Amino acid sequence: CKNCGAVLTADNVDMTRAIARCEHCGALFALAGTEGGAETAAAQGAEPAVKRRDVPMPKGLTVVDFGTSIEITRRWFCPLFLFLLVFCVIWNGFVLVWHGMALVMGAGFMSCFGLLHTAVGIGLAYYVVAGFVNSTKICADRSQVEVRHGPLPWPGAKNIPAGQIAQIYCRETISHGKNGPQYRYRVEIVRKGNTRWTLLTLDDADQALYIEQELERHLGIEDRSVHGELPR
Repeated sequence: CKNCGAVLTADNVDMTRAIARCEHCGALFALAGTEGGAETAAAQGAEPAVKRRDVPMPKGLTVVDFGTSIEITRRWFCPLFLFLLVFCVIWNGFVLVWHGMALVMGAGFMSCFGLLHTAVGIGLAYYVVAGFVNSTKICADRSQVEVRHGPLPWPGAKNIPAGQIAQIYCRETISHGKNGPQYRYRVEIVRKGNTRWTLLTLDDADQALYIEQELERHLGIEDRSVHGELPR
């Protein structure tokens, strides 16, 4: 593994796409010296030797092609939200008991002390409900690429004129915490003038790569290697 040095097995390697994923640290990278090693070519300032292979549509995405436009939908729900639902019920139950005791005892200061926990509980409840009902829609036509979240309001909506988009690529980010490294995947846009915007951030590499692939295909953007991009 290029990230942690662990020994890879045959199950960790996808030769059809010339990539490998380490089962120890979760890193995803191109296999050096293979025809799919776009990352190596990009690091040397060269174009990939061959066209990158297509990414099949992963679970969690639905795509509707209207001919003149395309709509990619990703549901937020995952098993994590079941755990968060239980935690949310316990947290807010404790807060309600706290405020109830304070009111019964006539201790207003005690209730005020729990206001921070109340705010956390409300925010957590909103996030959990959004996780069950919300989805992200990426809509693209020849005039624009639009990202919106709903039906519950959520920040991160974007509207980018298609004429400003020079390239779309994916990048892996790694953050280190108490539970080990966490991997996230950004779908990024290179605008004309070489400024870069993050279109959206996902937890699934295949979803990010598929969104990149389909947006480039629909917008008629030639896929070119970008230094540091996620291999596919």
